[in-house]
Amino acid sequence: MADVEMGRLAGMRRLGVLLVIAGLLFPTTATAEHAPESSCSPSGDVCTSAEKIDVVQYLRIGLTAKHFDQYRLCVRAPDDTRQCKTFQIQEMGEQFGDKVRWRRHFPNKGPGAYKACWRWEGSTRCRTNGFHI
Repeated sequence: MADVEMGRLAGMRRLGVLLVIAGLLFPTTATAEHAPESSCSPSGDVCTSAEKIDVVQYLRIGLTAKHFDQYRLCVRAPDDTRQCKTFQIQEMGEQFGDKVRWRRHFPNKGPGAYKACWRWEGSTRCRTNGFHI
């Protein structure tokens, strides 16, 4: 019986070592302090994203229908300063939304994690996405 217990303990130690090695080799891409790059409302009617295309950082909002006419977009920089602006929803083919070039509308405060927060009429909270410069 003691040999069985010792074997099980050795197996658990090996598993623990493998998990530590796996964590070092394959780190997760997000931690609690990093916001996701994109997200959608539970219904899927509103989606937001912070997406880099080529070298341009875009902040996007997409709607399945024109649920509202404008939205407020705030960006928090790594130095914890925040700037907000109001933008209009546009018709985009069969859908609605808007695409904002980050550098054209918000200050570059250097390297680090940025958080973009979208708020619109009737929203009870801010929809937050993150990006890094």
